Amino acid sequence: MLSCFALSGRRRLILHTSLVMLTSPTAAMAADNVTASSAHSAHTTRNNPAAHPAVQPHAKPAAPESIHVSTQHMHFIRQQHVADSATHIDHQELVNRNVRQLTDIVRVAPNLTIQPSFGSAGLNFALRGIGLMDFTQNNTPSVMPYVDGVAYPISIMTSGMLFDMDSISVNPGPSGYNHGQMVTGGEINFNTAAPTEQFHAGITEDIASYDRNRVTGFVSGPISRSVLFRISGQSMTGGGYQHSASGEKFGNANLGALRAKLRWNIDDTTHLDIGGHWTTDQSEAASGHNLYNSYGVPITSDLMETNWGLDPRFAKIIGIDGKNTKPREDNMFWGANVRFTKDFSWGRLSTISAYEAIDEHELSNQTDSVQSYGNMFRNNQSNVFSQEVKLESLNPSARFHWTAGMYYSRTEQAQNFWYDSSDRPGTTPLNKTSYTEGMQTFNQYVELSYRILPKLRLIGAITHESDDRHIRNVTSTNYDLNTGQIIGTPTNFGDAGALANEFSGRVGAQYQFRPNIMGYVMFSRGFKPGGFSANITETPEQIKPFKPEQVLTYEGGFKTTFFRNKLRFNAAGFYYDYRDQQIVGTVLAPPFGALAGYVNAPRSYIYGAEFDVEAHPIHGLSLNQNFGYQHGVYTQFQSLNRTATTAQFAQTGVWSAINTNYDNYSMGLANLTLSGAATYTWRVLRDYQMTFDVDYSYRGAQTQPQHIGDGGIYRAPAYFLVNSFLTFGSPKQRWSATVYAQNLADRRYWLSGGTQATFYGVIPGMPRFVGARLNYTY
Repeated sequence: MLSCFALSGRRRLILHTSLVMLTSPTAAMAADNVTASSAHSAHTTRNNPAAHPAVQPHAKPAAPESIHVSTQHMHFIRQQHVADSATHIDHQELVNRNVRQLTDIVRVAPNLTIQPSFGSAGLNFALRGIGLMDFTQNNTPSVMPYVDGVAYPISIMTSGMLFDMDSISVNPGPSGYNHGQMVTGGEINFNTAAPTEQFHAGITEDIASYDRNRVTGFVSGPISRSVLFRISGQSMTGGGYQHSASGEKFGNANLGALRAKLRWNIDDTTHLDIGGHWTTDQSEAASGHNLYNSYGVPITSDLMETNWGLDPRFAKIIGIDGKNTKPREDNMFWGANVRFTKDFSWGRLSTISAYEAIDEHELSNQTDSVQSYGNMFRNNQSNVFSQEVKLESLNPSARFHWTAGMYYSRTEQAQNFWYDSSDRPGTTPLNKTSYTEGMQTFNQYVELSYRILPKLRLIGAITHESDDRHIRNVTSTNYDLNTGQIIGTPTNFGDAGALANEFSGRVGAQYQFRPNIMGYVMFSRGFKPGGFSANITETPEQIKPFKPEQVLTYEGGFKTTFFRNKLRFNAAGFYYDYRDQQIVGTVLAPPFGALAGYVNAPRSYIYGAEFDVEAHPIHGLSLNQNFGYQHGVYTQFQSLNRTATTAQFAQTGVWSAINTNYDNYSMGLANLTLSGAATYTWRVLRDYQMTFDVDYSYRGAQTQPQHIGDGGIYRAPAYFLVNSFLTFGSPKQRWSATVYAQNLADRRYWLSGGTQATFYGVIPGMPRFVGARLNYTY
C-alpha cells in the first residue's frame, strides 16, 4: 500500500507532471521494466540514494524539499507497478503523523504490530500475525528491521534511530529473496536522508505535554566536487506520563543520537558511501500498571499509575546504585558501514559491509509494585558483522531482469540475567543466568523476472540459507540475598547448538491490464531459523533449541489509479499456511514456577486482507484510508497452561504441569486495523500557506492470549485515537510553525502486557499530548 500526502505549490506541480508522464502506456511499460524486481530490491536501491548513488535528489531549488519530495513520490509511483503490498511512508508523512518512536508506525501501516517486551526497551515486530516476542534478545526476529540496507537482528538495536528519515517501507510476507536474511514475517526498511550536492541545514524544536522536548537537526553539503557529507542528530528528554502512588513522575526519556554520512563520487559509475552512528539511552525503562497479583498488593483503576521497589541487597550484588530504585536503561549503541557501488554496461555491482554493537544495562521491575521483588537486571554486550555482495541488471527497458547475491552475518553475544524471585516460597531468592552465544548466517539468492508478453511478467526466486548458532557455557548461579554469597556450586549446563539448512523460493506473475491497472499473484515459501530460550535457567531442558519455522504464503492483489491520479486504490488478500510456528509459550521450572519459553506450534494458519485509498478531490485536499484485517487459528498445538498451572500451585503449594489442547484456538490477533487522514493546504497572502489535518487510527482487541497458555500476555482491548495539527509557514523563507494534539480524546489503552507466574501488568499507551513544533531549513 502507498501512503502519500497533499502537496502544494511547486511540489504539486512537479508531482503532477511526473504522474502524467507515468500514466502514458509507454511510460507505464518502462516503469514496469524498471520495477520488475520485487519491492525489496526497490527499497534498497531506488528509494535509498546511498544505494543508488546516481540519484542526487537535492539540487538547489527555491524550496529545498521540492525535488526531495518529488523524488520520493516518483519512487512511490513506480511502486504501483511492483507485485507487492508494501506500505511506503515518506518524510512528510512521518512529520505529519508525529512519528517520533517506532510504536507510532502502527498508526499508518495496516496489520502491523510493534509492542514493547514487558519491562524492556526492546521492541517486537509482527506483520500479518507473524512475529516473535524476543524477550531474551538472542533470536532472529520474524520481521527484520533494516536501516539503509543494514539488518538489525537484535530488537533493542533500533532504539533512538527515528530521526532525519527519508522514508520508511513496511513489507509483509517472507523476505530475503533478493537481499539480506530470510525471515517469515517481512521487513521494515528505514531509509535515512542522504548527503546533498548543495549546502543545507535545518533544525526542529518540538515541545509538548509532560515536559517532552525533542530537538533534531542536520547539516549537509559538499566538501569538494566529488565528496559530500551529512551530519544529523537528535536529543529527546521528558515525556514521562506515568506516576507512582505517591505522585512521583515516571517514564522520562533521556536519549541522544548522532549520525554521519560521507559520499565519494569516484566517477560517474563508481561511488563509495561511509556511514556511522552513535546513540546513548539513559531513559526510565518501560513499566506497567499492575492488573493482578496474588500477594495482596493494592490495585487501582488508574492505568497511568505504576510503582517500583528495589531490594538494596539485590542492588549490591549486581553492583548498581541502590538509592535510585526506578526501572531504567543505561545503554549505548554504535555502528559503521561501508557501501561500494560500481555500474557496468551489463549491470551493477554493490557491496555493503557493516558492524553494529550494543552495550545494554537494563533494570526492570516485573511486578509493577512497591514490593522489593520481581526485579530483573540484564547485562548484554553484543556485536553484529554483516557483509553483502550483489549483482543486478541495469537496463530498465530490458524484458529480462535479474538479481543475484550473497549475504553473511555473524553475531556474538555475552548476556547475564539476574532475577529476584524472593516472593516465591521454596525457591532461591536470586538467580543469575549467564551465557555467550554465536550465530552465523549465510544466504545465497537469485531472483529473475521476464516479460513474456507485452503486459505479462513472470517472477521467480530461489534462496538457500544456512544458519549455525551455538549457546555456550550456560551457567546458573543462585545467591543468598542476606549474605550476598553464592548458594552451593554454580551449575554449568554446557553448550547447545542448532543448525539449519533450508531452500526457499517464490513464483508469481503480474499483469498490466491497462496503464493504470495492474494485478498480481504470488506464492512463496518462507523460512526462519530456530534458537534458544535463555532466562532463569534451572534445568537442562530449558536450553534445548526450538525448531525453525516455515510458512507457505498465497497472495493476490491489484494496484490502480484513476482520474489522472487523483484517486488511487490498492488491495491485497493473503493466506498463510504456518508450520512449526515459533511462539512464546510456557515451560515449568520448579521451584521458579511457570516461566516464559519458546515453543513450536506444529500447524496453524492466518488469512486476511488489506486495502489503501488515496484521493485528491479538490485542489489542496488529500484524503487517505488504510484498512487491514487478519485472523489466525492454531490447528495442531498442545502446550502447558500457565493460568491453570499457577492456580493449582496457589492451592497446593506444588508445581505440576497442566497441559491444554489448543487445536482450533484463535491466536488472538488484533483482527482489524484502520487509519485515515484528511489534510488540506491553502495559500495565505502571497508567500505563506497553512495546512490543517485530522487523522485517526483504530486497533482491534487482542481478545485471547496471543501466546497460548501464558495467562494473557499481549492481551489488549481495542482503542481508537484521533490526532490533529495546524501548520503555518513560508516555503520560500523555509520556516514553519505547527501546533498539534495526539490522542485528542485522551483515550486510555495499553500497548502490551506481561506476567511472571503470579502477577500480571500492562504497559499503557500515551495519553493526550499537546505540543508545538518550530522548523527552519536553510
